[in-house]
Amino acid sequence: MQYPYGYHFEASLLASFLKKYATALGVRCIEDDVEDVLLSTDGSIDCLRTRRNGTVKGSLYVDCSGFRGILINQALKEPFVSFQEVLLNDRAVALQVPYPNDRSDIEPFTSATALPSGWVWNIPLYNRVGTGYVYCSQFMSSKEAESELRAHIGPRAKDCIANHIQMRIGRCRNAWVKNCVAIGLSSGFVEPLESTGIFFIQLGIEELLRHYSGPTTDPDVAADYNRIMADCIDGVRDFLVLHYRSSDRADTPFWQATKEISVPPSVEQRLQLWKKRLPNERSINPCYHGFEFYSYSVMLLGLNYRPVDSLPALRHSSNVSAALEAFQEVRDRTSELVRTLPGHLEYLQYLRGTRKSSATAEQRDEITA
Repeated sequence: MQYPYGYHFEASLLASFLKKYATALGVRCIEDDVEDVLLSTDGSIDCLRTRRNGTVKGSLYVDCSGFRGILINQALKEPFVSFQEVLLNDRAVALQVPYPNDRSDIEPFTSATALPSGWVWNIPLYNRVGTGYVYCSQFMSSKEAESELRAHIGPRAKDCIANHIQMRIGRCRNAWVKNCVAIGLSSGFVEPLESTGIFFIQLGIEELLRHYSGPTTDPDVAADYNRIMADCIDGVRDFLVLHYRSSDRADTPFWQATKEISVPPSVEQRLQLWKKRLPNERSINPCYHGFEFYSYSVMLLGLNYRPVDSLPALRHSSNVSAALEAFQEVRDRTSELVRTLPGHLEYLQYLRGTRKSSATAEQRDEITA
């Protein structure tokens, strides 16, 4: 099922929750450092040599070693396909920013704000705000990026510790090689403009459960898994490219460069089509990549990449006034809900049991529906 919303997770708390859930089901957790990967004569992984627990042996190895790709890339030598030519951003600097003491609410959405050499994310969590500057190292140094980010946030960033991240943008040629499956950053990553990191992890796990049938790897089964994951990551790549190519911003060297990148012919053809009419379910990338056609429409319209004309059928419609009335009803209903429903902070406090909700029972039912 496709949900038209997303969740803001505190990553460390989510990881702790999942670890507790898995171990309660019988999963044995070994926290250690991999010092060496030993291969069998057929080139598959035989065992891992760890620092504190010695040899660890299994039938299937899931590489979750992040951008390092310790198993899939370093040990099995699987090539990495870079997207750097079409997605220029390759660095990020992140801060955990505290809320002001007098905060009255929490924004219930993620925001992305364009800056001269990239963009800044802002993700409100319950106890803090996660924020960071995604930028291209060709146009800005890490020191300059941190300075610009702090200036963008203001005084609240004063005592925050910066975390500088070097991103590997692209994907493994194959995520499943012999008895190793790469999931997460070791499999592939596009810049976080659409927050697809956890989505790729979830999809990788779901497809592995659909495809894995035992310790013996079937080449046809692995090939199908690799096709699905590659199509998905490539589809997200193309969707992100549209953000830059369709934007009307070109006031700095970085934003000018985003208009000069060479995109795949299929993307260029779709851009030309969408200049004449909005995307529909048949004109977007047909492979599953997590985005529906309305996501394309909203993004293109928000960036002022508007079609030059409406659909021909609308010229023959006699019901335009009814459509306008329906839109006005949506606006009126939205205004009423914003005025009467509790704010995001109040609702989260209600869920956590630290505050009674001011919403009526009927309104609470509507919130949770």
